[in-house]
Amino acid sequence: MGVDIAILLKVVTVPLYLFAAVAAGANMAVFWLADARSPWAVGQLPSLRRWAAGGALLALSASVAALCAEAAEMAEVPLSEAMPAVATMLASTHYGLAWSIGAGALVVAAVLPLLLRARGGGTIAFGALAVFWYSRSMVSHASGNGDASLPVLVDWLHLVLVSVWLGAVVIAALVALASRRDVQEKDRRERAAYVAALSASATIALVGIVITGLASGWHNLRSLDDLLGTPYGNALLAKLALVAVAVLLGGVNRFIVMPPWILSEGAGRPAAATLPRRFRLVLQIEATILIAALAMAVVLAATPPPGAAT
Repeated sequence: MGVDIAILLKVVTVPLYLFAAVAAGANMAVFWLADARSPWAVGQLPSLRRWAAGGALLALSASVAALCAEAAEMAEVPLSEAMPAVATMLASTHYGLAWSIGAGALVVAAVLPLLLRARGGGTIAFGALAVFWYSRSMVSHASGNGDASLPVLVDWLHLVLVSVWLGAVVIAALVALASRRDVQEKDRRERAAYVAALSASATIALVGIVITGLASGWHNLRSLDDLLGTPYGNALLAKLALVAVAVLLGGVNRFIVMPPWILSEGAGRPAAATLPRRFRLVLQIEATILIAALAMAVVLAATPPPGAAT
């Protein structure tokens, strides 16, 4: 029995977006901590740069797998016989052009964090990831009116903001806040500044996600009836439900756990040991929910909007 190419495409697209988001989150953390001087912050930077480079490299690997699957689907051949179709796709199709742009951007994002240790390396690498996300919007449902149309720009901004939120949360939960070492006064101040930057970026990203998500829904849905009882509407509602849970978890951290922790550590004073542990636990759950929302977004992207199905 052969591999179901449509399912394979969804399977490889989830890690493609996830690893790109992780690379973005690591580059943001490098930017936030680049001028810090505490032992905690300085100790985080090498690991964050490796995560930034590794995330981009893994995203590139997933992108190659997606290209092969797309070529096999286009040529209607088994995956094992897709190489001639890959060459044709790269040379003569719009998808091939978009893929080449995205792959080049991922190469830049994988190399720069290791070559440029200053803040500029993370900034340029993040810019390269933004180019990658634009290449994905070029082959999305939004691209019907051209690569520079307003729907493509909205879709691209939505991808960037979702990746900022997801990447920042994953990196904080797995890397930056994972250390169990004792922290001193300067550590506390700079860790508090990092957490504040994390919270602010997630809040800004969420506002943008809501705005761009509403704009995309307006573009793809002809009426509220399309939201109920259609495959696209069902996938969209499932994604929205997961995002709502993630927002609730973020709110718990932002308004309940974070204030007393940041108030103490921002002044250099020790905070109750339960607060950073609780904050990180909520982040881990939030990251899991966001990854599930990402998987549902991939399903949504592969489902034709109701208007396109007619």
